[in-house]
Amino acid sequence: MTSRVSRFCGLMIVAVMVSVGLAYAEIPRFLVYFDEFSANLSNEAKATIADAAKRARDTSAKALVVQARASATGRPETNKYLAQTRSSIVTDQLEEDGIARTMIRQEPIGQTGSSDPSVYNRRVDIIIER
Repeated sequence: MTSRVSRFCGLMIVAVMVSVGLAYAEIPRFLVYFDEFSANLSNEAKATIADAAKRARDTSAKALVVQARASATGRPETNKYLAQTRSSIVTDQLEEDGIARTMIRQEPIGQTGSSDPSVYNRRVDIIIER
């Protein structure tokens, strides 16, 4: 009896984890990465932004959220400014790719993570709201 209950509880936990994961996966998110201390868009970054704009148009998105981050290398004030600059650059590119500026909400977060300058912390997330 105990093994049946354990197996049932284990299956329920997996089912909940899968449903939560599916709900999260339904929120389209595009990641744009930057070089350290840079707000320049690479060709790959421009392609990612173009993909986000296309998805937004194809799904009749209500809004796009642009969340900009910087690694914790350097001063917090400088990293906040860098995040704001990255947010503006990505917003400008989204507009060039056909998204109305009124549909875009900028959220410059500033520095995140540790002082590890890895690319993961040097990014902008484009989140499509439906």
